[in-house]
Amino acid sequence: MSSFPHLHPQVAAYMGGSNEERIAVSRKDRWIGYPKAMTVLDELDQLIVYPSTQRPPCRLIVARGDNGKTALLRQFQLRHPAVQLGDGGMSVPVLRVNMPAQPDLSQLWSEVLTRCATTHRRGDPASAKYAMVVSVLRVLKVRVLAIDEFNDVALARKGTSDVLAGIRKLSNELNLSIVAAGTEAAVHALAFDAQMRSRFSALSMPKWAMDLPYLNFLNTYERLLPLAKPSNLPGEELAPVLFAAGGEAIGGTVTLLRNAAALAIKSGEERITMEIIRAVQETVSHANALSEI
Repeated sequence: MSSFPHLHPQVAAYMGGSNEERIAVSRKDRWIGYPKAMTVLDELDQLIVYPSTQRPPCRLIVARGDNGKTALLRQFQLRHPAVQLGDGGMSVPVLRVNMPAQPDLSQLWSEVLTRCATTHRRGDPASAKYAMVVSVLRVLKVRVLAIDEFNDVALARKGTSDVLAGIRKLSNELNLSIVAAGTEAAVHALAFDAQMRSRFSALSMPKWAMDLPYLNFLNTYERLLPLAKPSNLPGEELAPVLFAAGGEAIGGTVTLLRNAAALAIKSGEERITMEIIRAVQETVSHANALSEI
């Protein structure tokens, strides 16, 4: 029987390691499927097998910031990994990129080419980059282009329509489905292109609540933190505090748990307590205050 029954067996195996090793494990990216996320992923999976059509279906994942959109896109990509073909080529069903923070077509095409490890000159005109994008995505047999931070397209201001038209043109030319993820601003951005907007079905990621799915998430996440003692994260004492301190968002909760686990290891406490959580909050508040000086 394991000496650490509160841990997942693969995590318990790290308990003989150094503090530094265990802290590194506690900070690893983890995917914990929860009902709404699994529903969205199942919907996205259908795009991979959707028959080729002149108007490929597109999806817009809408959620508040720090609510798991990026993790969901990453998991979607992992569910459909790149495959080496018999002829030596590659099939990349899902290509995931970020909308540039100051978006225009030239920067967006550079982002796509960079993700495809395609050498290009950033100073080239957008039209030249577009031709390269079409060529490389066709060779890689990309079925879905997933664009994170899609709400940033609104920052293009007068260029928003150009960016959306460029994405629509790419979708048409390659029969390519687009999966965009962003905040409510992404919905408003699509209003700049009526044809583009008509192709998107919205998939909402609702705000988290202090309910059973959140408690289940805490219970599962605790099993992935290499601490010698159980913390009882979903208990009545800690769960409400974690929910509030994490900004009522899954991303904030995960960041808090990672930092709390690291402090619990360093301090020798070996479990997450109210005192550990307060100490993490004080450290974050101090860091934020220094950044404003």
